[in-house]
Amino acid sequence: QYFSGWRSGLARCTAAAGIVTAINIAFLVVAIPRLGMSTSGGSEGALFSGDCKRAKQLSIWLHLAINILATVLLAAGNYTQQVLTAPTRHEIDLAHSQRKWLDIGVSSLHNLRQISGKRVTAWIVLALTSVPIHLFYNSVISFETGVNRYSIYPARWDDLIDPDHQFHDKRYKALRNSLDEFERLENRDCIAVYGQKLISDRSDVILILDPSTPDYLSNYTDVYGGDPMDLVSTRNGWICGEDPWVDDCDVSSVNANDWTIYAEQPDLYGGETLRVEYCLSKRTPEHCRLILSIPLLAVVVGCNVSKLVGLALTWLYLEKRPLLTLGDAMDSFLEYPDPATKGRCLLSKSPGQLLSWEAGPRIWLPTKHRWAASVSRTRCAVTISLYIATIVAASILLEMGIEHIGGSTSLVELWNRGFGQVSVDTLIDFHKVGAEGLISMALISNLPQLILSLLYAALNGMWTAMLVGAEWNSYGFGHKSLRTTYPVGHQRKTYWLSLPLVRSATLHWLISQSIFFVRLALYQDKERYYPREGNTTTCGYSPIAIIFSIGLGSLILLITVGWSLRTMKAAIPLGGTCSAVVSAACHRPEGDEYAASELVKWGVVPGRNGGRWDHCSVTSWPAEALERGRLYQ
Repeated sequence: QYFSGWRSGLARCTAAAGIVTAINIAFLVVAIPRLGMSTSGGSEGALFSGDCKRAKQLSIWLHLAINILATVLLAAGNYTQQVLTAPTRHEIDLAHSQRKWLDIGVSSLHNLRQISGKRVTAWIVLALTSVPIHLFYNSVISFETGVNRYSIYPARWDDLIDPDHQFHDKRYKALRNSLDEFERLENRDCIAVYGQKLISDRSDVILILDPSTPDYLSNYTDVYGGDPMDLVSTRNGWICGEDPWVDDCDVSSVNANDWTIYAEQPDLYGGETLRVEYCLSKRTPEHCRLILSIPLLAVVVGCNVSKLVGLALTWLYLEKRPLLTLGDAMDSFLEYPDPATKGRCLLSKSPGQLLSWEAGPRIWLPTKHRWAASVSRTRCAVTISLYIATIVAASILLEMGIEHIGGSTSLVELWNRGFGQVSVDTLIDFHKVGAEGLISMALISNLPQLILSLLYAALNGMWTAMLVGAEWNSYGFGHKSLRTTYPVGHQRKTYWLSLPLVRSATLHWLISQSIFFVRLALYQDKERYYPREGNTTTCGYSPIAIIFSIGLGSLILLITVGWSLRTMKAAIPLGGTCSAVVSAACHRPEGDEYAASELVKWGVVPGRNGGRWDHCSVTSWPAEALERGRLYQ
């Protein structure tokens, strides 16, 4: 009994959540002993250290896996919450006796006021356990970029190799002993390399001056703009040597054939412009890491377990059979007609319209209506408004982000920046350090994931309502079987209404690459520099990923709106998700006791149901089409 009927869907959801939870627990157990632990009190460790390109590729694949697992949990929770809000026949009868109605076949907040307290509690638990998962899951694994602190040494080559030459700065003596660690770069290449604001594979640079530079000028060893200590606004202004007060340099404007820098002696006022012939650059190994946050993973695992328990209890102990689908409700009302809706066969429910419970004949005036008419005005307005507001907000933030980048912002340039790539000019300037930074940046970077999950639930509800409305209307055109959770006779097994998981997982992954958790660690001479103060935790953004997210989100919205504006010919009273409308249409004629298990159609049936007017009902018998302008009861 636990693997058939309406419980089979819950069994699949519980199994899926169990697999996700097992994967997370296994990852936690297996990863911790193998971590290269950091200095953060043992709460973090490196899953991988080394080449930045490989680290980034691993990060992309791991976050894709995370978003697939998160989407599975989202779908399982969404389906189970729909089961929990599905009313039982007893709850519907009680509501109808009070002239109230309940939603059928859709996930419904409206029903929470009428269902049992235990199911409301389970619904709330499933909802609350989803929040931390969406806020922290993508930050469980973060990408840390090692940034090299470098020094700039202007010198003539002859002076550099002359052991008798005395420099003002004593560090030059050490340079003489390590020249074999430096690589010659021509001006164009040197400008391109050090024009980057985050440098991970090079450090100190020696600027070889024009041999004609006067001897006294070769002691001008302080270069303006040469302090890359500020990780968020790392300066490269020294490359644009004509202006000593420039913090950021547009390297494309620098003439490599006549490159000059501005330098001065530390103990003198004023400086001089020096011409650079070429440079010597010191190569260093890259220091990129994938960091696993054990506290965040523990929070996610805890929420996984709580959600799994909620799903399992719903699956095993939900006692009374819910009317989960339209077919379930029709099956129940055909077998046991509801006296509260007798004599109201044309009862209908349009969006925004109050339901009229008065018995008596009504006139049949069919009109075409749109698919959106099956969706309540509140659900439709909230879903579309929230979706549009999210896209507009993302577009505004994208424009602000592109303006912040400056320079060339063509699509080709944005594409070359990549998905989820770290760059100084795409960092959001509210960097933090320590545990405060970890939590606050994780919340900020994952807030869009939570918003997307809300959009998923809202959009899924809207599509479900439209499809239920279309299925309901189809019973007015010809005999067809009911879709139920326990099919008998000619009935068919119900399908699981949900947005395609691949589309949802793709959108979740795109958003994880649009705004993301960023760690920057400062290195000097191959060693970590100030392990606490030198590290920055912030958020970065990827314009091209945001563009793709907006594009896919807009496409989903356009398809939804376009589909909702399609028209259908009315063949049955509107309101396929309203329990009262479905109940009123299912007062079968006497003698048609087994209608629910047969092929059925809604129309005019033989007999007048105890009244003077023709009667309409869902029936397995032949049913005639209604005449426009005629009264029926």
